[in-house]
Amino acid sequence: MARISAIAPLENDGWLPPERGEALYQEPAIGTHRVRLLVELTALEPGGLEFTSPDFTVTGIGSRNVQPLWSSVDSTIGQGKTLEATLVFELPDQAIALVLEGPDGTRLSLGQAHHGK
Repeated sequence: MARISAIAPLENDGWLPPERGEALYQEPAIGTHRVRLLVELTALEPGGLEFTSPDFTVTGIGSRNVQPLWSSVDSTIGQGKTLEATLVFELPDQAIALVLEGPDGTRLSLGQAHHGK
């Protein structure tokens, strides 16, 4: 089971990860902005759940699949346990409906609420 608990544009809240990857030291590309997603994942299966950030992408109408620039953790959790992960993506400035896609067909809507335009 998965849910997005928060969506925050980095330019609005000033948050930066404690250990920034090289990509976060550079300015966002023209026509994009960076968004922090807080995702909660609960392992329902007996074998637990393996979270690896490259398994997640953001997609939208007329846009390419976007891989995370940064992730807080890659981890494995046991059945009944919950993992809170932070993912940072660089997304287009257009207010289009976006979806976070994960393994096994997981799809979570990001909506358009983080766009102030």
